[in-house]
Amino acid sequence: MLPPPPRWESRQTAPLLPDGSAHFWRVPVESTPGADARWRELLQPDEQRKLARFHFEEDARREAVNRGALRLLLGSYLGIGPGSVAFVAGAKGKPAIAGEFPGGRIEFNVAHSGEWVVIAFARGGRVGVDVEKWREIEADQILGDFFRPEERQEWIEWPEAEREAAFFRAWTLKEAYLKALGTGLSKPLQSFRVRLARSTEPALISCEDDEAAASRWNLTSLEIAPRYSAAFVSERGIQTMRLFTFGSA
Repeated sequence: MLPPPPRWESRQTAPLLPDGSAHFWRVPVESTPGADARWRELLQPDEQRKLARFHFEEDARREAVNRGALRLLLGSYLGIGPGSVAFVAGAKGKPAIAGEFPGGRIEFNVAHSGEWVVIAFARGGRVGVDVEKWREIEADQILGDFFRPEERQEWIEWPEAEREAAFFRAWTLKEAYLKALGTGLSKPLQSFRVRLARSTEPALISCEDDEAAASRWNLTSLEIAPRYSAAFVSERGIQTMRLFTFGSA
């Protein structure tokens, strides 16, 4: 586990990102009319067209914040305008920044759920993030169908009143690891095991196709808001992290 700092810092621009460090941002998705206009203005024409295809305004608003905040913060880290940020798809479809910039490669990953967008940036290793708003779900069935038996057993040992939180903690850790790898769900959730036992820190225990994975990756659970679970996964080259909330102090 990479211990997060004890507090969130409020900022609207990106600070220096040294090699071996990561920044985790939480960005609120405001529901008031026109609140997403500032984000939409940052998007490229193809991104604007994508928003127009959403059936529900709530989904379009969340995506506008998702893409706009990514452009704004990446531009701030790179010292260029948000509209000048260009993306390419990696071998497995994971987005990356096109071109070369001083200071070395910046890795990034984005997720959103409910009223929050979360974004991680890092130099010195791959990163993955996930966030989930708690909701009614057949947790036991999902764990039985898609998780390893040891993970389900650890979940059952949680007090019943805490199992909802334990499930979403587990889900975000698994998803964030897949996103760090860049595989998505093409890699089965059952092909690796994370530690879910109560009163223990999250960790990667094993991965079927990578015997060294447990020593290569750090898994961290984060509390970003009530009834939300978030996870941050990073390669061991990442030694420090800072937490930011987008907005004024």
